[in-house]
Amino acid sequence: MELPSPVTDAGLRQRVIDNFTLLAAQVLRCDLNRLPPGARLRDELGLTSATTLELLLMMESELAIQIDVEELDEVHVTSIATLADFVVTHSQPAA
Repeated sequence: MELPSPVTDAGLRQRVIDNFTLLAAQVLRCDLNRLPPGARLRDELGLTSATTLELLLMMESELAIQIDVEELDEVHVTSIATLADFVVTHSQPAA
C-alpha cells in the first residue's frame, strides 16, 4: 500500500498560521488576539511540550492531516512560522 505524498504547499502553511490563534487559545484556555507569525511560542505564549503536542493533535483534526512528530525539536517551536514550516514538511493528508 502506497502512503500519501507529503503535504508541501504554501496553502497548508497559511492555514496553519490562520488557525493557530484559535487553536492555541483553546489549548491554553485563554483569550488571544490575532498573533503574528513571528510570535514566540514558549517565551510569549508559554507553550510547553505537552501543550505543543495537544495543539498539533488539534491541528491534525482541524486541517485533516497527519503530522509526524518524531523529529519535532525546540527549533521547530520557536515561533508560529517555524511551527507552520514543520507542519508542512512533516505532514500528509489524513487517511
